[in-house]
Amino acid sequence: MSICAFKADGGPCKALHVRYHFDIQTRQCEIFNYGGCEGNENNFLTLEECQLKCVVPDVPEKKKRSKSQRGKPPYCLLENDPGICRGLITRYFFNKESMKCEKFQYGGCLGNQNNFHTLKECQDTCEDNLHSANSLQITDMLVSTTNNTTPVVKQESVLLPSLCVMRRDRGLCKANEKRFFYNLTTGKCHPFSYSGCGGNENNFTSRKSCLQMCKKGFQGRMKIRRKRKKQVKLIDGEIVIERI
Repeated sequence: MSICAFKADGGPCKALHVRYHFDIQTRQCEIFNYGGCEGNENNFLTLEECQLKCVVPDVPEKKKRSKSQRGKPPYCLLENDPGICRGLITRYFFNKESMKCEKFQYGGCLGNQNNFHTLKECQDTCEDNLHSANSLQITDMLVSTTNNTTPVVKQESVLLPSLCVMRRDRGLCKANEKRFFYNLTTGKCHPFSYSGCGGNENNFTSRKSCLQMCKKGFQGRMKIRRKRKKQVKLIDGEIVIERI
């Protein structure tokens, strides 16, 4: 249970210390008198300390994000969090694995900013730039050759989400969670040990979700196509084509 869900507890002592606690009904940090001993952890010296720990900041009336605007807010990458209360409120969150906005049940308090009232609001904020500004143009070199000729290089551009070119990042904590990252050099998804916090977006819970996101966007590595010469002969009045 989160400390923010505890009720204000002044404790058994008789002092009068001004403290702050988070009230799950009002969803705000409020002042109370602390006796000076015992009580519980929902007890903060300053309003700012309480807000930092327990209050999920409102996303400023989620601005209409233009399609030319790069990237998406970092809170779009947070896991869906129903919070500590027990309501059943339909909300929407951006799922970084499926790269889509999905429905979930919100408890009514706390949680995080990856929490939208409508599907459209979620899509406008987090999906808007997925396949446009948040994609990186990768040039795939296709080399065609014919016998006794100089190779001809053909460039084809494909779109690859920018997270797929990020280097593997274990993060800052000390856990050992199995995750997968896309390696641009090999064109494959490889396992790695994730510390549990920090890191970057090139971090998937399964090889399948990694491949769905990054592999399908990268249409092949260096390809060499050899066109074999053909020779046309006339044999007994029939045209015969032979490969050389």
